[in-house]
Amino acid sequence: MIHPTAIIGDGARLGEGVEIGPYTIIGPQVEIGDGCRIGPHCTIIGATAIGRGTAVHSGAVIGDEPQDYHYRGDRSYTRVGDNCIIREYVTIHRGAQPESVTVIGDKVMLMGFVHVAHNCRIGNRAVVANASLLAGHVELGEAAFLSGGVMVHQFTRIGTLAMVGGGSLVTQDVPPFCMLPRRFINGPNTIGLKRAGFSPATRQAIRQAIKLFFFSELSRSAALQRIAAESGDCPEIKTFLDFIESSTRGIAKGRFEHAADDANDDGE
Repeated sequence: MIHPTAIIGDGARLGEGVEIGPYTIIGPQVEIGDGCRIGPHCTIIGATAIGRGTAVHSGAVIGDEPQDYHYRGDRSYTRVGDNCIIREYVTIHRGAQPESVTVIGDKVMLMGFVHVAHNCRIGNRAVVANASLLAGHVELGEAAFLSGGVMVHQFTRIGTLAMVGGGSLVTQDVPPFCMLPRRFINGPNTIGLKRAGFSPATRQAIRQAIKLFFFSELSRSAALQRIAAESGDCPEIKTFLDFIESSTRGIAKGRFEHAADDANDDGE
């Protein structure tokens, strides 16, 4: 199922049942897994591997050189997981340093005109909505959600199941499970936590941890100690604490403006 106008480089490896649309270019180092659908006018080049069942829509560019003055043409990589959806005109650039890699996990959706720069790492089931821009070395946790037009500064991390509102400029780390509607964290990603199947007890523990860290009068160290003391063996709270303690860019600020009701999780 390869259109006669497509150009497939010598050495490219295509799995079973791969479809390639008109005027698409596949470079000689590319590997495409079984059942992938590559639309028209796509460019997939460099040392790029795409997992099984992934759909790449019109005009996407995957594996091109990074937009980095330090790049000197050394071999680097792009890895896209299984069952991803890469929509129209998405650009994903390979790593900037020798032998480095840009990674897109499994079941990721990148909507139209998204840019993923060199050395980014996007976790499984993450969603990045239209026209969002991820600078170099950004990390996006599993099942995180970026709304449309979000801009993320280089080396910034956004944690598991965090949600960022449309048009946001993110310059500091957003911990797991948090909601950042525009500029400030205002509480947990309540709907995301429910959809992920977290129990009411776990959701309440996450809510309390976020409240203590962002909205209490405790110092950072005192808040972290209290959260750890009250969390028991909750693995989600450990994830939250580990993320904060490993931050190098600092953590985004919290503010109650336009926050969801902080009363009881069952009442939301």
